[in-house]
Amino acid sequence: MKPVLLIWLFIANSIWNTSSVEEEVIARDKELNQLISAHQAKDASLIYAEDFVLTTSSGKAKLKQDMLADISSPDLTLEINETTQVKVRLIENTAVLTGILQQKGTYKGNAFYVKLCVTDTWVKVKSGWILLAGHATVINTK
Repeated sequence: MKPVLLIWLFIANSIWNTSSVEEEVIARDKELNQLISAHQAKDASLIYAEDFVLTTSSGKAKLKQDMLADISSPDLTLEINETTQVKVRLIENTAVLTGILQQKGTYKGNAFYVKLCVTDTWVKVKSGWILLAGHATVINTK
């Protein structure tokens, strides 16, 4: 009976630890979304890896400096910048976050609303979780 109890404790501990790590990644993603909405490029720069790359739905690669320029731009205003239906998959110090990113706002005075299917690769370093890569595909809402 004792070996069964030990196995159950090991499995339960693994599940609980995974959940807390998943929550850390989700919290970091939410933090980044809030920083983007608030135009806080300096703080957001700490979350993006130095060699970060985002592949957009048009196939364009955007680097860290491109993202920070977008965040700083007074031309962009976001009412909504939220990822839902989030799932996190983990292997050691790497997490892949998938979800649906909804953005609503204006860019250069033009209103927009977009839903994107996103895949983000997060890596745990000494300072915490940083975003290494992302991919976004537009979801047709028509």
